[in-house]
Parts: sequence; structure tokens; C-alpha cells
Amino acid sequence: MSRQETKRDLILFSNSPGEVSTWVAPVLRRFLCHAFASSFRTFLVIHPCQFASGNEPFVAESLEGVDTVVPPAQYLRCMLWGSWWKRYGFKKEGVILSLGGSLKHPVAFKKRAGVGYPLYAYTNNPDLPGREKEYERVFVRNEYVRDKYLARGVPDKSILIVGDLVKSSIASNRSREDARKSLGAAKGETVLAVMPGSRAFQVHFMLPAFLKAADDLTGMVPDIRVIVLKSPFVTYRWIEEALAKGGKIKEGNTIGGTLLRNKDEAVIQIRGNKTVPVLEGGLEEWGEAIDLAVTLPGSNTMQLAYRRIPMLTVMPLNKPEIIPIVGPLAVLKYIPLLGKPLLKKAALSYTKKFRFAALPNIYRNEAVVPELFGVIRVEQITEMLSDIIENNGINEIRKRLSVFDTGSDPADEIVRHVWG
Repeated sequence: MSRQETKRDLILFSNSPGEVSTWVAPVLRRFLCHAFASSFRTFLVIHPCQFASGNEPFVAESLEGVDTVVPPAQYLRCMLWGSWWKRYGFKKEGVILSLGGSLKHPVAFKKRAGVGYPLYAYTNNPDLPGREKEYERVFVRNEYVRDKYLARGVPDKSILIVGDLVKSSIASNRSREDARKSLGAAKGETVLAVMPGSRAFQVHFMLPAFLKAADDLTGMVPDIRVIVLKSPFVTYRWIEEALAKGGKIKEGNTIGGTLLRNKDEAVIQIRGNKTVPVLEGGLEEWGEAIDLAVTLPGSNTMQLAYRRIPMLTVMPLNKPEIIPIVGPLAVLKYIPLLGKPLLKKAALSYTKKFRFAALPNIYRNEAVVPELFGVIRVEQITEMLSDIIENNGINEIRKRLSVFDTGSDPADEIVRHVWG
């Protein structure tokens, strides 16, 4: 019998950019550190999700340790025709670990694929029922999430608090000196990172808005250098489309530009022949160089928080109908004529449930980092960034971010409890 035939299966489930990059990636890294990892074949199932970028399977294929990626379309075909799972040749022994999205998907898969693997999950969404009672162990961020599950009747022994899994994704590949030298940033120069999101609709609307705000800022504040951090889930085609749209967005005052690419380098040429570099590698490569970021809500706000990088989080409600919402109301976008106004109303109602937009503020239930949440003018973004820079806001925000401890390693805890 070959070594491949004797391997067990590890089947991971995930759904969208934040979960793939800050949950799946660190758990895989910790898993691969152990000798038992060589006795598993690893599958990553990307199930459908309204928060997905569409490029999760391509990013997932680049993750070390993933043998097979099952994209959403293939997953749906296999769920509709259960016999399709046979092509994967699942073994008699294995483990299912959910790292993002509804916990219903792994349960349904287990039944449809006819495997008896134990179920494990890490989740931060206790308000979305997912047959969690069928899981051997549910790993959660804090007592609030744990208490929510206990109230739904999940046995106490099944829930384990491990902390925020985003912590485990924090890594730096270069020093501040090296990163800033690569950028050509002088001593005393403020490096502002523009982070326009991981999904097409975010990039299309927010890249031109953020570029306008950042460019105006350079005329107000001396010694500032602007960079664009490109998410691995974002394509250059999206960036080109966003730049072509810039200046023509009726919901806001924006600017366009031209994307120039040369081998491994990319820059955006904006008005006045000024250029802004577009950088790959994310916060791992460039985080040490950054003094301030302007970003959209999401897992990236916690990555910035754990790195002590001050930020302005922008959650615009200028076009609420494009905001993904959870639950049955999400189908409104498919209804002709009436769907758009109804979805707009539903999205506005949905966002009212949240006091804050940035995860650091949500987690602490206080304004740790500044944010703009509502119908926003680009000028407000510029003004707030200027105020942060000129009034010692960078140092003040950095001090407030010290409340986020990076000492524990939730990914290691999860691996230890699943395979310990």
C-alpha cells in the first residue's frame, strides 16, 4: 500500500478573504510544524458566501500545505449530486475543521460525502445558527461568544476560548529600516497606506476616493508618502477599472488615474503626473514601514491593531445597496425593479445594529481608533487624516492600541486540541 493511500484527510472549510488569510493560513502553518501533518491530505473547501471576493480559490492554491482546493461551484455540484464527492476518494479516517462561514456547511458535507470525521470549528459569529451541537469542539474568541453558544444549549465542554485567531496571522518579513529604505521613505516622513478592500465593489468605489483624499492630503501636510497595499484577492484588472471610473462616481468626489506596470513593479499615475506605488506582500512585507493607514472595515483592522499601526476606518453608506447583508434579506438583490430600493433600505437597517465599524472598536465597545461611519464626503477623510497627523494623533492611537495583547497563539491552541 502506497504512502498516499494510507494518509488520513484534513478537510478545512472557509469562505472569504479575511478568513482565508487570517484564519486558514496561520492554522495551516502551525499544523505543518508537527510530524503528524505528513500523515494527512489537506483539502480546502471554499463554500459560497456573500462576503467572498471570488478569488479565494486562487489564493488558497498558493497556501503551503493545501493539496486540493474545492471552489464554490464545485462544492455546490458535489452537494447537489453527492456521488461527485467520490472522485476525491476520501479516506475512512479524517478531521473536518471549519475556519469561516456558517457551521451548517461542514455538517451538510459530512452527511452528503458519507464520511464519519469528527467536526471542529473556530467561529466568531454566534448569532448565525449552524448546528454547532454536532461539533466535537467549537473554538471561540472570548466569553461573550462562548456565553451566546451556551445560551443556545451547546454543552460547556464543547466550547473553548482560544482568543482572536487573527493574532496568529501576525508576521513581519522585514525590519522597519529595511522596509522604509525600500520605499525610499526619509526619516521623519509619514508613510500613509491606502487599503481599499479585498472585493471588486470596494476597490471600484473606494480606491478613487482614497486616492483623492490622500492626494489632497499631500498638499496640506508636509513630508508624507502614500502607498497602496494591494490585497492578494484583488486583481490588477479591478484596479484598472477603478481608476477608469475615478472622477465619474456620482456618490463622491474622486479622481482617476493610470496603472503602470513594469515587471514586478506597479504604480498609479494620478493628476499632476504624481505616482503612487501599488505594493504586493501586504502587512507582512510593509507593515513595519507604515505610520498610518486608511482602510475599510474587516479583519485587516485587527491586523493593523495587533501591529500597533494607527488607522482611520471608513465605512461609507453612500451606496448601502451594495453592502453584503446576512440572512434571508440577501436575496433582495435578485428581485427586478423593487430589489434595489428594498435592499438599500434593508442594508441601512442592518448597519444600524452596529455602534462601530472598525473591529478594534467593536471588540472593546469604545472608540479605540477613529472612524467615519455613514454617508461620507471624501473631504471628511482628508480632514480627519490631516488632524491625526498634525495633532499627535498617530502616537495617541498607537498608545490606545496597546490594549490588544499579542502574547497568545490561538492557532497553536486549536492544533493542539484537535490533534493533542
